[in-house]
Amino acid sequence: MSIVFYGGLDVHQKSIAAFLFSPGTGESMEEEIPNDRVRFLHAVSRWRKRGELHLCYEASSAGFVIKRWLDEVGVDCEVVAPGFIPKGSGDRIKTDRRDARRLAQLYQSGMLRAVRVPDSAEETVRSLVRHRDDLTRDMTRTKNRILKFLGLRGLRYTDGHNWTEQHRKWLHHLNLEPLQAVVLQSHLSSLDQLETQRAQIDQRIAEVAQTPAYHDKVQRLMCLRGIALYSAMVLVTEIGDVHRFRGAPELMSYLGLVPREHSSGDSRHSGRITKVGNTRGRWVLSEAAWNQTRNPGTSDRLRKQRRSQPAAVAAISRKAEQRLHHKFWKIAVRKDRNTAATAVAREMAGFVWALLTLEVA
Repeated sequence: MSIVFYGGLDVHQKSIAAFLFSPGTGESMEEEIPNDRVRFLHAVSRWRKRGELHLCYEASSAGFVIKRWLDEVGVDCEVVAPGFIPKGSGDRIKTDRRDARRLAQLYQSGMLRAVRVPDSAEETVRSLVRHRDDLTRDMTRTKNRILKFLGLRGLRYTDGHNWTEQHRKWLHHLNLEPLQAVVLQSHLSSLDQLETQRAQIDQRIAEVAQTPAYHDKVQRLMCLRGIALYSAMVLVTEIGDVHRFRGAPELMSYLGLVPREHSSGDSRHSGRITKVGNTRGRWVLSEAAWNQTRNPGTSDRLRKQRRSQPAAVAAISRKAEQRLHHKFWKIAVRKDRNTAATAVAREMAGFVWALLTLEVA
């Protein structure tokens, strides 16, 4: 019977701190390796001579590269969710080696939760969709820089909303000093470039949404009020395989839309949502929740979209429209609109699960 080693990897851009130990023999070893495929796998080869390996590391910007390297050589490895790693309130020392040791010990005791690892093609599409969000944030920053630059010179647009067509004309006809005009034109050129790039990304996302892997899912989700093509692609790429969730409550938890709870003895207190989970999916549903304020049955787009779908899909989406509208105003009257929007986003996740798991003959 081979010796089993459990290991934790603290992965950084340039280095990997590793700690491995065997509960059966008490042996342990720790090492710091460059984050390089050849050197890392060489170290893994040495470790394998000592026994059977079960490794883990924390999901981060390191992605799933280490996991895929280990899969290639047949070494068991899991990527664990950082939000579910227990932390001691009295632990005030943090080093790479201590982090690796803690990961290994928690992993061996079964106290860590593994995340789903997408395949390479799925991860690429998700990166494309996320890049669109990055471009939008860059556009917002550039717009804010322009407004701040002009505001410092007492120039403010007062004839309507910013970034309308009229506001753009106003920007181009400002009477500025030569150097000030250079700065403004540089900002506007950057903004134009970002808008062009985002339009190109939108086109590519639309093309991907028509492929067999995404078309059916996206078209179903677009039957929900507040969910257009981009929002649907965010949900599909961030959720991945929806069948890994045994029910809608698990998807709600994955999106961080379930309330916090503190119970002790006879007392029970529910607080705000946990926000532990997928932030992009939660953001899309939170934004879509505000669309539920309008009366049901008033959208031409939704009527057309539902006609193109199976009757069961259309029925679920119509039920969602009625139920979510009623729920929003029922809670908004008793509490406030923000609380209502959060509750509606949570229930909307349930309808997303229902649509994506629905089997149509």
